[in-house]
Amino acid sequence: MTAAGPGAAAVAAVWLRWALLVAVALVFGGLYYRVFVAPAPGGFVPPQAIPRAAPSAAPLYRPQFLPNSAERSVHSATAAEISGARLRAFWYGGSREGAGDVAIYTSVYSPVEGAWSPEHAVVTRESAQRHLQRYLRKLGNPVVGRDRDGRLWLFFVSVTIGGWGGSAINLMVSEDEGETWSVPRRLIASPFFNISTLVRGAPFLFTDGTIGLPVYHEMVGKFGELLRLDAGGHAIRKTRLSWGRTSLQPVIVPLSETEAVGFMRYAGDPPKRVLMVRTADGGATWTPPVKTGLPNPDAAVGSVLLANGPLLLALNHAEENRESLSLASSTDFGKTWRIAHEFEGESGSPQPLMREYSYPWIMQDGAGDVHLLYTWGRTRIKHVHFNPAWLADRR
Repeated sequence: MTAAGPGAAAVAAVWLRWALLVAVALVFGGLYYRVFVAPAPGGFVPPQAIPRAAPSAAPLYRPQFLPNSAERSVHSATAAEISGARLRAFWYGGSREGAGDVAIYTSVYSPVEGAWSPEHAVVTRESAQRHLQRYLRKLGNPVVGRDRDGRLWLFFVSVTIGGWGGSAINLMVSEDEGETWSVPRRLIASPFFNISTLVRGAPFLFTDGTIGLPVYHEMVGKFGELLRLDAGGHAIRKTRLSWGRTSLQPVIVPLSETEAVGFMRYAGDPPKRVLMVRTADGGATWTPPVKTGLPNPDAAVGSVLLANGPLLLALNHAEENRESLSLASSTDFGKTWRIAHEFEGESGSPQPLMREYSYPWIMQDGAGDVHLLYTWGRTRIKHVHFNPAWLADRR
């Protein structure tokens, strides 16, 4: 018997490497199937009932700007209610979108004083880079929400290499209403490369205490997904909301434990319209995206279902630009819509140098009032505080 030559050994080494790769793929595939496609216990937590305001309540409509003492460009606001009926908002600001000096800022709104506190940075690129122990090129969209125990969760986007398609989502948690935060850690949204996952829509709760986080991808395709996170902020399920290259930035609004509607930005061919998806099984499956009758110029939208009233959608109600911002209202959970108000775009109103009003964030507080935050000319974040009495006058 003759000994195997060097060629046979090389072939064996190649086969061994391939066998190891296959084994690793099978392991990751099994983890993907077991973790990200596991059955989803519990349904949505629907909006809580809020006592109706007295019939004599006076309409309230209060617009104002959030502070910006230093940054040339600000964008992408998010907010949550904190103790004392206050709001804590977050946004990013720097010399321009995507610059290395962009930081995540925060400010607190007091409804008693009707004013916002001076802003300060809560995350910088350097601090995030140090804690995450990886090089970061830039920071992006923040999103804030609460868990079942009342803690604030702040998600934000970071990019290590390339553009927004190379993004990852990071998470920090606060147990004292945003005064102090845990160090950021990277959210594992994929068992493979864990890149090209971004966030913009508001988190929400499931009845079992897990958190729903709408996310989206921009590398190769553009599509929406829903992550389900456990109490430790680990992804335990991933559900597709759309496919292809034309949908992103999902916003999900629960109606009941089983029903919810989702809206997405449309990046495809004309006509430009807001996309809508629905679920009737607690988010396990979703209908294919369909175009609504609402025009939208490939821009983010915000939505909230009022506890005692209609479904609201804040959007750029046009096909070609972001030079106006409107409020749409639906009394049949998104089947039909009417434009209730135009916040920006009317002739004669003050206008920034860059006529852009974008990335609306809309929410209802515990007293029933509604808060809208949006980018105003890329130089300020604007806040509009209104109550149901004011909204009723728009009918």
